[in-house]
Amino acid sequence: IALSLALYAIGLRPILRGEISVGIVPVALAAVGPAALAAYLASGSPLALAGALLGIGTVLLMCIWFARMIAATKPAREPSDADVAIVLGCAVKGGRPSATLACRLDKAYGLWARHPGMRLIVSGGISDPSEQSEAAVMATHLADAGIPIEQVFLEERALNTEENLAYSLALIERMDAMSGIVLVTSDYHMWRARTIARSHSIETIPCAAATPLSSRLVQWCREVLVIMFGS
Repeated sequence: IALSLALYAIGLRPILRGEISVGIVPVALAAVGPAALAAYLASGSPLALAGALLGIGTVLLMCIWFARMIAATKPAREPSDADVAIVLGCAVKGGRPSATLACRLDKAYGLWARHPGMRLIVSGGISDPSEQSEAAVMATHLADAGIPIEQVFLEERALNTEENLAYSLALIERMDAMSGIVLVTSDYHMWRARTIARSHSIETIPCAAATPLSSRLVQWCREVLVIMFGS
């Protein structure tokens, strides 16, 4: 019961912050399992058994997908100065990166610091008419961090991951830089992003940013649902 309550508390945190996400659903289903199992052991109720199996099945499904998603973050080789990096956008708030996007930009800065000759493409359009494009906010953040503006290229049309990759790869083709492409995005997002890149016949080098702890479980669960059922 304590475990069920802890899982429900994790699911409630984003709701209390006003961040409703479909990723809460698997957390809620998983939370049914421990309490239902306790009820089944106490009463032998078939309904409690069904709840326990639902919760346990949800946990197993999430764990299987999490393992695949983690594997996609492991690079086959290290990036080099000659490579080009695509940094995928995420929500901006008040002209500033969201917590998730800030983690991606910190990862991109660390990548550039190790390979200062690398060019960066920041990709993200306008998802909120009251905000700048994600790419513009990202470019400003990276320039403020010390990356020369001439090494940052903006892709400001994309509104989803498919468009992020398609528009960025078209830009890279014009740059004649197809030999090595680093993909910077959140750890939970890397599997799907790399899969889309492969659909364009491009094998990318992953550079995964950690997801903020406050939303990590819900974000990972949401991504599994997006992979399985589409956005």
